[in-house]
Amino acid sequence: MPRPLFGACLLTLALALPVPAALAQAAPPAASAAPPTTVQIDNEDEIDQGLKRFGYLTGLALGCVTDAQRPTLQREALDLNAEINRLLGGDRAFLYAAAFGYGTSTSIKADECKQVLQRYEERVKQFRQRSGGSGS
Repeated sequence: MPRPLFGACLLTLALALPVPAALAQAAPPAASAAPPTTVQIDNEDEIDQGLKRFGYLTGLALGCVTDAQRPTLQREALDLNAEINRLLGGDRAFLYAAAFGYGTSTSIKADECKQVLQRYEERVKQFRQRSGGSGS
């Protein structure tokens, strides 16, 4: 029997046989998949807002370091953005980067810098712990 004909016969047999009940119940149809719940949507929005705050804080921190420290913090910001992109996708990496840019354009008082830098370091540490990254 030629190969194409043999394949057609197997396909016909497979379609003609009844589906076992266990298989029919194992995989519900895709149309019955539930739409995202409000909790899921809220969690997504919470992640987005957190990344915006983190990016803004990073931008503020850049304004609080000396000229000698700037390249190190800029490198860290790029590394964080790459990690966000890897873990959460380009859209969320963009949120972080845009908020970072906004933070760099905002000036703060010199006496607030200590608190900003402390919050930034804590936030970076949290991010690295949660993402499984190394603490640099």
